[in-house]
Amino acid sequence: MRKALLAVLIMTWSGLWAGEAQDQQSFDDAWSAWRKGDIENAQEIAAKHAHTDKGRHLLTFCAFVKGKYAKVERHYRAIDQSYKQLDQLDEAMLHALLHLHRYDDAVKFAEDRAMDEAVQAAAAAQARKPLKVSLNKLTQVPFADHPLTPYFPAFSAVVNGEQTIVHLDTGGTWLIMGPERAKKLGIKLVEAGKGLHGAREVQLQIGMASSFTLGDAVLESVPVVGMPTLTGQQDFIIFGTNVLQQFHSTLDYPNKRLLLSPRGNKELTKKQMEVHKGKLIEATFYMWGDHYMFARGGFGKHRNLNFFVDSGLVALDSSSGKLRQACFTATPEQYQKWGVKDDKTTKKFFECELPISLGPLAQTNQYFTTTPKTIAENLGGVHIDGLISHAFLKEYVWTLDFDRMRYVFSKPDK
Repeated sequence: MRKALLAVLIMTWSGLWAGEAQDQQSFDDAWSAWRKGDIENAQEIAAKHAHTDKGRHLLTFCAFVKGKYAKVERHYRAIDQSYKQLDQLDEAMLHALLHLHRYDDAVKFAEDRAMDEAVQAAAAAQARKPLKVSLNKLTQVPFADHPLTPYFPAFSAVVNGEQTIVHLDTGGTWLIMGPERAKKLGIKLVEAGKGLHGAREVQLQIGMASSFTLGDAVLESVPVVGMPTLTGQQDFIIFGTNVLQQFHSTLDYPNKRLLLSPRGNKELTKKQMEVHKGKLIEATFYMWGDHYMFARGGFGKHRNLNFFVDSGLVALDSSSGKLRQACFTATPEQYQKWGVKDDKTTKKFFECELPISLGPLAQTNQYFTTTPKTIAENLGGVHIDGLISHAFLKEYVWTLDFDRMRYVFSKPDK
């Protein structure tokens, strides 16, 4: 009898150990999928572990990059406060609250979690003067006449009551400018820690613009990031992803205009989408932090890569006597892994016949540049393979649908 009971117990324990090992393997697969940018698979596996804190951890991340900010909070609040990796979720939870415009809650969260003082100060500034957005129609803003417009789209806008030129760069947040320009516009800046301008680390400052007008769209109490590198020939005012996020936004590169309409207005959205004359091509995008958009792409025979989508200037080359803009940047090692010959990757710029793709879109014989370190190479643990930019995107009419987290592209017949 005792032998039989012992055998049953051994079999039971063995089964439990095997089950635990299988569960651990399954969850390891979830994190592996996450690191590879396979967000849907990661979420599917994590959902099977939704009764555990580690499952809720990954579900919080998946909801965050998919723009499901209310779900972020639900998953996060279900996690036990004793969870050892809780601090890894601070950034996602804080930014979810900011994306929801719940500024007072964001301030309290940052304080409760003893986050960096600069982070707390930025949240507090938004709470004191919450963002206001006004637009009740479809507005069209033409590209401005500026020498860099073909490479870095420029628009006429009004910042703090002053008519000026602004450039669009989805690699940025709200408004970005140099300290000298901020001072001229009456924007007070305070120190806010380190950040990146391209691959270069710089000392950032933060402030607030009382108003920013773009076409018929008016934004009040707009966060400003000050960068000391935006001076001299780079004395640009830039607006980024977070401005576009407030609207249903379309960059009509072929017809040199930006279209904006209120989010959630089906009638105006339908009218706006008439700008797409060719076949509609969609691609899912994700967003980490406040503005880091990434999407699946490919290079050569390699698919399922992750690209940071940055519509900014990136790099111009005039060495041949003709100004050329690179459409993509990655490290020499990445290019070599994807099949680019070593002699090309030793150069700052090179042309390559291998196709590069973003979602279903593909181009060949494009111009590339190298970087010693990929910008935004790791977003919440998702590995980023490279940065795709304006020289690729400019061939299309490009709508950013933040409600569905989808890019919609079309390419007019020439």
